[in-house]
Amino acid sequence: MRWIPVFLLSLFLLTAASTPLVPAVVERSFQPQFDQYGVRGSFLLYDEPAGQYVAYNLKRCRQRFLPASTFKIPNTLIGLQTGALPDTATICKWDGMKRSFQQWNQDMSYAQALRVSCVPCYQQLARRIGVARYRQWLPRLGYPGMVVTPATLDTFWLDGKSQISQFEQVNFLRRLQAETLPVEKRHQRAVQQILILKKTAEYTLYGKTGWRFRSARNPDNGWLVGWITRANGRRAFFALNIEPKPGPVNDDQFIASRRAVTEAVLRELKWL
Repeated sequence: MRWIPVFLLSLFLLTAASTPLVPAVVERSFQPQFDQYGVRGSFLLYDEPAGQYVAYNLKRCRQRFLPASTFKIPNTLIGLQTGALPDTATICKWDGMKRSFQQWNQDMSYAQALRVSCVPCYQQLARRIGVARYRQWLPRLGYPGMVVTPATLDTFWLDGKSQISQFEQVNFLRRLQAETLPVEKRHQRAVQQILILKKTAEYTLYGKTGWRFRSARNPDNGWLVGWITRANGRRAFFALNIEPKPGPVNDDQFIASRRAVTEAVLRELKWL
C-alpha cells in the first residue's frame, strides 16, 4: 500500500505548483507623511521586484470607495477599444457652460482632458459608450465594483454605488502596464503615455488623481493611483486614498496633498 502516500504527495505537489502565490503584505506606518499635509487615509504599494505589498492602514486599503476621476483610465481604454473615442488626440468640444475649474472651459483633446481631469469631456464620452458596452467591457477589463444604469450613465464613477479598493486599483494597473488587458496594445500604450506625471533620467512616474467632492452625506475623498519605473527596470505600483482631517477644508491644499503625500511615501521607501 506504499503507493497511497506517494500518490497523495504527488497530488499535493501538483496542486501547490498550480496554485498562484499570494503576495505577502508588509505593514508600515506613514502617519508622519499624512500628518504633514493634514490628511488621513491609506497607502498601498506593490513592490514588483520583492513580489510583496507594503500597506499603511491595511484594513482601509481593502475598503472600497468611489473611483472618481481615476475611472478615466478604464474609461479611455473602453472608449478607444469600442471606437467611441477615435484616439486621444480627438477634440472634446466645450459645451459653453462655464464651470469653476477654469481649465475645463475650452475645447481640448482627450489626452489633455485626462490630464486636467475634465469631467464634462468624459461625461460626453460616457454617453457615446453607453450602458451596454460598459457592462460588457468592465468585466473583461477586470475593473470591479461599477454599477452602471441608464439613469447614472454619466455619473456612476462620481456618485452612487460604484466602489473600488486600493488592492483592486493596483491589480488593474499592473495589467495595464504589462499590456495584458483584453484591449489592443496600441490603446494600452496610448493611455500609458498620457498618464506620465514626471520623467527624469532616474525614473518615470505615472499616475491619475481622483476627487470625490464632499456632500451632506460624504466627506471629500481623494485618490492618486499609478506606478513608478526606475531606469534599471525596477517597478512599483501604488494607490493612495485620503480624506481631510476634521475641520475646515482648504481645497487647494487637499488637491495638492494627493501627490505630495504619495511622493513623500515613495521617497521614504527609496523609490524617489
